[in-house]
Amino acid sequence: MEALGLLAPMIVTVTLILMIGAVILLKPLSKQGAALLEQMLKDRREGRAENDLEHLTSSIASISERMRLLEERQSFTESLIEATPESRGRIPEHVELASREE
Repeated sequence: MEALGLLAPMIVTVTLILMIGAVILLKPLSKQGAALLEQMLKDRREGRAENDLEHLTSSIASISERMRLLEERQSFTESLIEATPESRGRIPEHVELASREE
């Protein structure tokens, strides 16, 4: 029975020594690991910001091209609307002359 009475404090003491040793050994490693994770997170954020910038640039270029096409279509449509009704259905004179000469 005395062996059990001495065994419990010995287990507690050994466990305490092992835990203190583990903290002393693992603290520098955990600091390095935290610094590495922080740097990886920072790199990922910067990479994402560059990717977002490229995406925005391509989106603006696409919108600009679509606006240019819309402006062309609008000017064409306006020119059709402004044309007189007589000139819409008429065949140009040089075509009529060419068909009469044959």
